[in-house]
Formats: sequence, structure tokens, C-alpha cells
Amino acid sequence: MTRVVYILLFVLVAAVAMPAAHGQSQKPITCNKCGDPITGSYFETADAFYHSHCFLCAHCGKPVKGTYTTYRGDNYHTDCFESHVAKRCALCDGIIQGEYLFDFWGNAYHLSHQYETEACEYCGRFIAPHITKGGVRYSDGRYICNICHEAAVTEKSEALLIMAEVARHMDGFGMQVELGEIQLHMVGLKKMQQLSGKGSYRLTGFTDFEESKSLLGLSTSRRIDVYLLYGMPRADVVSTLSHELAHVWQFKAGRLDNDEAFAEGSCNYASYLVLQNYNGRAADYVVANLVDDESKIYGEGFRRVKRFAETEGADAWLKRLMKSNRLPRGY
Repeated sequence: MTRVVYILLFVLVAAVAMPAAHGQSQKPITCNKCGDPITGSYFETADAFYHSHCFLCAHCGKPVKGTYTTYRGDNYHTDCFESHVAKRCALCDGIIQGEYLFDFWGNAYHLSHQYETEACEYCGRFIAPHITKGGVRYSDGRYICNICHEAAVTEKSEALLIMAEVARHMDGFGMQVELGEIQLHMVGLKKMQQLSGKGSYRLTGFTDFEESKSLLGLSTSRRIDVYLLYGMPRADVVSTLSHELAHVWQFKAGRLDNDEAFAEGSCNYASYLVLQNYNGRAADYVVANLVDDESKIYGEGFRRVKRFAETEGADAWLKRLMKSNRLPRGY
């Protein structure tokens, strides 16, 4: 799962100097604060003039004396700016200037922290006592913050309940999956990689199918194993199980030869639809990852399926998935 991280720019124009106090004005100038002509003493900044009583701090409203800072056209006591206005790094509390990282949860960070501080696998926050209450390192190398760990699913019994819940939501938009045929397994990352044959560090689920048929082509036995990465937050478990059950639906419909982007994009779209039933920022974060996924198969495939389903309808999407190997041109 790709973390949602934004890089923004914080522009700060600072002036650390005494406002210029002058005697009687010799030219017709107006105050930048009140707009009235200045006829007596005045203050001059880099690009404006003020009456002595009009040069006020935009935060506390008191006259500025001594050093000041200008930001977005307003003037501040330097102390007021640094204490109440300046953007500060959530990790080190230092003032941020220039480009910075901005996570989904509203935290801003210096760019340098991305190279020196570990982030949670499941929410993207930098792991620190005052941000995430610390974190937990799993035996397979994953690092999860304690906010996410509080919602982690580690017991198969809980995962089975979530899978049944997910199946009910999927039934609501036409993907009916019989859970009695499915064996659910909770495994670590290394086992998941071994089973799937994929080395992805962000692999969260895998479905394995096996079917035996008679000489007449009739099914004589069928095995469906769904593997779920243990210890993920509940919202990630919901998303992963939705994705894997959509694979089961396609398998039982005999659609194993569909175009990969169509198949995986449909599974991610099923996750997207299921997640609409869950409130809270954790579910919103997982949805944001689905929407912003940069991969050609999972991300672009999802966005193409979503465009098709929202244009033609969910029924048309499922019918297309049942009868055709790929989306029509234009999607």
C-alpha cells in the first residue's frame, strides 16, 4: 500500500530589523494600514509606510517595537510569529522554511526527516512518542505505529468476522461470494511473499485457487485459500479482504484470463465500494491510497474501472467482467 505523502512549499519573508522611524514627512504618502495621509512621524518597511500607531502586530494587535517578521503581507513581532504563526515541524518542532512534507493527518515535517526517521507502514505518520505514541516492530520487519497497532487484527477469529462483514457489503453491489468454500490463513510478510512468488514489501493478501475437472469438463473438487497479512489495522484488513474476495468471485465465474489491469482494477474497485460503508479517517486514508496508487495495473486499472462503472453503472461493470477480458476503448 503506497503511503500518501505530499510535498508542499512554505514561503516565509522575514525581516529582522528595526522599523525605520522618521521625522516629518517631506512627501505625500499614505499609511498602508489605515489609508490616511501621513503628516507626522512614520515607520517605513521594505515596501510600505505606516503611522507610528498603525504599525501593529497582526497576531497580538500591539505596536511593533524591535524586530519584526513579515509573512503573507502581515507584520508580526518575531516572538509572536515564531510562537503562534510559523509552520513548525511535527517531529522536531523546528520552524519550516521552503519545501516540506505534509501527511494525510495534517502533520508537516522537514524534508530531511524522510531520510532519518521511519514512518508507519499503514498510516504514513513518522513514528515518534508525541505523534504516534511510539510503534511496534513485527518479526517480519514491518514497523507499525501504536495508533494503528491499537486497531491491528491479529486473531483469525476476528478476521473471519470481518470477512463475513465484507461479503455482506459486496453482496449489496452484486458480487456474491460463498464463504463456506474459502479457507482463510493469517501469515507474515515473508510467508506471503513465498506463497505469491512476489517480492513486494507492500503485499497484504493473496488468493490461491485449485480446481479438478472430469473428462467432461465438470468440476470435481475445488480449493480456495485466502492469505491475509497478520497485524494490519482493521481498515486495511477490510480493503484487503474485499480485494481477495473479488478475486474469488472472478475465479468462480471462470474469469481467470481477464486482462490484468481489468482484473486487479476491479478488485480494487470492489475494495473502494466496500470502504464507502466505513466512517473514519483510517478508512479515508485507505481509499486515498487506492485513488492515488501510481502503479499501472492496480492504480490505473482501478481508475479505469471506476470511470467505466460510474459512467455505465455497476451492473454494466459486473456484466463486462463476466463476459469480456478487458474494458472497452475509451476507459
